[in-house]
Amino acid sequence: MKRIPVILVLSSMCCMAFAQNATHPFSTYTVGTAFVHKDLVTIGGDTLRSDTLDGSIVWYNFWHTRCKPCILEMEELNRIALTYKDNPKVRFVAVACDDSASVAEFLKTHPMEFQLVVLERTAFVNTFSSSHFPTNLLIGADRNVIVEKIGGTLKPDQVQGELRPLVIRLEQLLEGK
Repeated sequence: MKRIPVILVLSSMCCMAFAQNATHPFSTYTVGTAFVHKDLVTIGGDTLRSDTLDGSIVWYNFWHTRCKPCILEMEELNRIALTYKDNPKVRFVAVACDDSASVAEFLKTHPMEFQLVVLERTAFVNTFSSSHFPTNLLIGADRNVIVEKIGGTLKPDQVQGELRPLVIRLEQLLEGK
């Protein structure tokens, strides 16, 4: 019984940290540190070479087919990607932590406008040192992490608001700020 108050205190401390925009306790990437783009193979079999991402602002979305918050944010992510599709300064890369067959089946009902890469769990963790979904990263043209957002919502009416800070920062980067 004495453990319950400790759990409550720890839980409320975590909630306060989130509310204060503190670093996520499961954070893999630190804002302001260098991000190393990797050579990746798209679901279509093409190689997405890391050097083609250098000098671009890159929005990475890490997800998997059974992640409800990942699925909920896809429509908004597609809208964002379509908004900037003709801007050569921005690239959108979605990395699914799943098997290719599951992703191919999933895409039949959930299209995605990002360049799509599929990595099985071990390869995903080894490549990106992360396993928290959804994760959205905004990487600057200088290859530094600009924004990291881990987690999502299960409330459809909150998805746009959750992704809005990334869009605002993307706009600022495009304006040279």
